[in-house]
Amino acid sequence: MPNHYEINRRSFIASSTAVATSATSNIFAGAPSYHTPVAQHWQVGVMVTAASGPCAGVYATASVPVSWPEQTVKLAKKSFSPHVTQFKFREGAGGLKQMLIFIPRINTSQTASALLTFEIAKKIVDLPENPETMTISPTMPRSVRVHLAPSPMIESRHTTIKSKAIELTTGIDSVWKKVETLYDFVRTEIDYQEGPIRGAVKTLESMTGEKEDLSSLFIAMCRSLMIPARTVWVPDHNYAEFYLQDAPGRGYWFPCQLAGGREFGQINDHRPILMRGDNFKVPEKPTAQRYVAEHLKVTQAAGRPNVQFVRQLSAA
Repeated sequence: MPNHYEINRRSFIASSTAVATSATSNIFAGAPSYHTPVAQHWQVGVMVTAASGPCAGVYATASVPVSWPEQTVKLAKKSFSPHVTQFKFREGAGGLKQMLIFIPRINTSQTASALLTFEIAKKIVDLPENPETMTISPTMPRSVRVHLAPSPMIESRHTTIKSKAIELTTGIDSVWKKVETLYDFVRTEIDYQEGPIRGAVKTLESMTGEKEDLSSLFIAMCRSLMIPARTVWVPDHNYAEFYLQDAPGRGYWFPCQLAGGREFGQINDHRPILMRGDNFKVPEKPTAQRYVAEHLKVTQAAGRPNVQFVRQLSAA
């Protein structure tokens, strides 16, 4: 079995099932409120078929959802074929969590599977009572400060990015209004265009970009003004969020949609959060990743196996 295969994937499978559950809210005036959760079951994992001959030494990783202020996650079911001999979770920076599996051997025509089903309740995020009182100070947690640095295709220290952000926000006192001005600029002045991802600088220079580029440009401009911002990844989509503090110094993340309907500081999107951030480091990759894709490596194979990564709504 001389062949070696390595596979990565960033696409998703989805259908539609959802159940509304009870509402919640936040007690602080500067905080966003979280309410009207919708419960869903999502299945995550991988299926590998030895279609062209036996394969051995199969190692796979896939990110799994975790709980956040607006999202509650519970493991509801684990379904593994007997081929899977090792399994564990690996946690990384920024809330990244992955399932890791190892399969010693799959005989010809057999299918090995490792599937987890999660019960996920995702809430609507609404504006705080008085958003224009929100501000930003140099005192913030280290976990937040990392979202001031450049990341792959978010070149927040580039002169072009910083100059444009300053130009747009000069004379605006409210930090909230500064961020909203950047947001409106990206939504109204940058033309949405399908195609390869360009990154923040090229998007600003060309005034066109794909949906990831719109989020990246907004995030880069926020960071250039020392306002933390990051990417939120959901199935088949992403949006941005920025960090501000209330008068006592409590900090909160506020979401905003750059592509689609206008939602600034609030969002009604019940797709589960897969991960938050855009500068991840994992052992399988030599460089930082803006998104951690599924990964599969086969040490030996008589022929290329059929691989299906699964991330789909489930009937529970």
